Amino acid sequence: MLNNIKRSLLGQIRLLFVVSFVVILGLWGYFYLRQTHLQNEHAMARYFSIASSLQPFLFQSYPLTNKELQEYHVTLFTQALSTKAKIQEHRGDDIKGFTIFEENGKHILHVYNPIGEIYLEDKEEDYTLSLIHTIFLALLGIQSILLVVSQRLLHPILEMGQKLKELQQGDFSKLSIHSSYKELQQIEHSYNHAIDYIHYLVQTREMFNKILMHELKTPLAKGMFYLKNVPSTQSHTDIKKVFETINSQLDTFRMLEELIAYKGEVSCEEHSVVTVLNHAIKTLHVKKDETIDVHQSCETCLIQGDGALWQICFKNLMDNALRYSPNHHVFIECSQTAITFVNEGEPLPLDISAPIRDWKIERSKNHRSTSGYGFGLFIVKNIIELHGYTLRYHYENHRLALSIQI
Repeated sequence: MLNNIKRSLLGQIRLLFVVSFVVILGLWGYFYLRQTHLQNEHAMARYFSIASSLQPFLFQSYPLTNKELQEYHVTLFTQALSTKAKIQEHRGDDIKGFTIFEENGKHILHVYNPIGEIYLEDKEEDYTLSLIHTIFLALLGIQSILLVVSQRLLHPILEMGQKLKELQQGDFSKLSIHSSYKELQQIEHSYNHAIDYIHYLVQTREMFNKILMHELKTPLAKGMFYLKNVPSTQSHTDIKKVFETINSQLDTFRMLEELIAYKGEVSCEEHSVVTVLNHAIKTLHVKKDETIDVHQSCETCLIQGDGALWQICFKNLMDNALRYSPNHHVFIECSQTAITFVNEGEPLPLDISAPIRDWKIERSKNHRSTSGYGFGLFIVKNIIELHGYTLRYHYENHRLALSIQI
């Protein structure tokens, strides 16, 4: 049990409160007994003083009144003592002395001598015990409130611990604390932000692995086909192209994997759109029947971010447009708010401008660019969102328009 308490923050807090409760109760009992003893001694001394002061009046048979007894904080008791009256103290002998009775919570002082006697009711009130009770009750109340508050403050930590256990089982649900304390709100915000990021990594890495396996199948299949042919200079050249294609794709995969792993960490340099487009066009190896038309509006357009990533993004956009357009033509125009790639062709098998959770493209769409997974779309979407920009897709009259909103 002690080992469990040592390993539990809430258990240690509860133990501290239990110890403090025991200490408060112990001090309460000590001060109560001590004050009761002091009050009894004070009362006996006071009764002895009153009895000594009144004996001369009794010997003289002097009739005392309540006004004369006021300074002693007593009054005449004219009623007869009941059989329930208990003797608390007796001092003196059968001839002279005093006796203290308790009846219904009242203290009755009986002073006597051979000449006369008198019964007095004690009217003095001592609030010391009530003050002690009030103080210690307040301390216990404060301790109880602190215990409840501390447990409420620690509850989000316990809830987060439970959420982490659920996370181990694959539950990516968010934490909901509903607290007005900014520290707890920060815990909730940080946890939910981490959940979003983990969810993003899991989804994108899973899709990345699927795309990687799929995209390597085509060049590998070509390589296996070439190996079946009779060795020649041409077959050697074809196999070399296959390996170059695989190597190029692996370089792109590596950059994309880093893009996924380090989301949000890109340089914020300013680049000319025309310059980035020209670099991307050089890597495309444009064929004779393919044309890329860049509008002059792009000459003054600038874009923020990583130049190498934008080059990959533009390359994929132009490559898809040239490959799947009937006339193998792509038109690029720019404005202060967007960079738009336009080409003729069939609509995309999915709306790339919408949040796409599952990048699996349905084969039932029967799109010419359908290869099972949208690798080019995956690259384009992630690069644009990484830089904080938005991708818009529009299709009308057999014309596709993909716009990067800057």
